[in-house]
Parts: sequence; structure tokens; C-alpha cells
Amino acid sequence: MAFEACPSSGGADSLRRVTTTGQIDLKQLLRGMSDREAHRTEANVQSDLRTLLLAAPLELEDADLEIVLEQQAGSGHRIDVEAGSCIFEVKRDLRKGNVRKEAEAQLAGYVEARTQTMRQRYVGVLTDGAEWDLYHLADDKLHAVSTFTVDAKKPDVDGLSVWLEGVLGTAAVVPTPSEIERRLGASSPGHAIDFAELARLYARHRDLPSVRLKRELWARLLTTAFGTGFKDADDLFVEHTLLVVTAEVIAHAVLGLDPTAQPSVPT
Repeated sequence: MAFEACPSSGGADSLRRVTTTGQIDLKQLLRGMSDREAHRTEANVQSDLRTLLLAAPLELEDADLEIVLEQQAGSGHRIDVEAGSCIFEVKRDLRKGNVRKEAEAQLAGYVEARTQTMRQRYVGVLTDGAEWDLYHLADDKLHAVSTFTVDAKKPDVDGLSVWLEGVLGTAAVVPTPSEIERRLGASSPGHAIDFAELARLYARHRDLPSVRLKRELWARLLTTAFGTGFKDADDLFVEHTLLVVTAEVIAHAVLGLDPTAQPSVPT
């Protein structure tokens, strides 16, 4: 499938950033996006972002970008780009003045509104093409959980693509140890979001009798296994719970069962 780039920061020559095979030169595209010293506008970066999401190996089609560029979001505001359950807020340069602070407040409103409207988890990404910051909404506030930085001189297309895959959760993962580590491991943005969400749920419900019992049984079992070397900490309990739930979901998928057909409860 061939793609045609939108007008971007590279001038007239960038109106059609395609190679002789009809495919977009992603390295050139990302180089222009991440060069904050170049003469460009937010609209340029925004247009390039949509092109990147469609052209990169993320298994996204036009229909997956549910909100077009500059879609009305109420109160005179516009969402830049929405893909899957992620809202992207684009700025020309996050290093300038209060741009980041104001953009974070704006993004928080978008994420909260979409979360309430769609009744499902939404995340936010703030970017100027060079900095990519992933945010999780908890208690009506955005919390940064993962960051990826692009070097304009040596743009890492593969690295950013893997990072975006973890954010969007759209691309299929080849079930090899290295690929699972890259895309679902402890350093991936997908893991960071899931951990933050599970930690929020645990903090809210930790005093329920069933949750307290599960925590006590977990601590007792691991104390027996590891002795005095075991540390009964909240983050370790959340991490272990996430690991078990993820393993159960993968096991369901391997057996051809629908993971959503029944709740995944760690044992």
C-alpha cells in the first residue's frame, strides 16, 4: 500500500515524500518532524504525525484515525489527532516558555472527556516531533509514564515505531522472547500504562476484604519461597499481578479462547 505525504516542514520538496517504490521515506519524514530549529508550524508537525501513523508499521489504516486533523472537541478546542484510544497533542516546540504546562492541561481535558464519553481507558501523547511523552489519566490528572526522544540528525524510526506500537497496541507481536521483551517488557510504554492503571485500581480498592486477602496470601506464599529476602511492597504486588494477568491473556489467545469471555483473575 502506497502513501502520499501531506504538506510538511521540508518545503515544496516534501509535498510528496515518496521513494521510487511509492513508499514514504520514514527517516526523512521523522527528520523533518523532529528538527525544532527548522522553519515549521504546528500544522506541519500535526500533518506529518498523521502521515507517520499511517505509514509506519503500526497496522493502522485511515479508518483507525477516528478523528481527523483539527476536529472540534467542544469549548472552541480541537483535538489534533486521535488513533485508537490515544489522543495526540502537537506543539511546535515543547521547550519554549509555558508551552508544555499549558499543553498538558489541554491534553488532560481531552483525555478525560474521551474517557468519560467512550467509557474506556484513553491515554495521551504530547509531542513536538522530537519529544514524545506518554501520559496516563489518574484522579483527573495526567501522569507521565514513558518518554521517547528523537535525534533529528539520526532519527530512530524503528525505535519510535516500537514505542508507538506499545502506546497504540495495534500491531501484531511475533511471539519470540526478544519481540515480547521489546513490545511488552518492563521498559515498554504499554507496560508502563498497564502498571499505572493497575496501581491506581489497587490503591482505590486495596481495603476491600477480597483484595486484602489476596495480598496476604500472595505475601505469605512468597515469604515461604524466598524467606527474609522477600520484600512485601505495593509495587511488587502490582507488578506480579500484571505479570500473571498478562500471562493468562496470552495463554487464552494461544488456545484460541476469547480473553474477554471471562475475567482474568491472578491465582
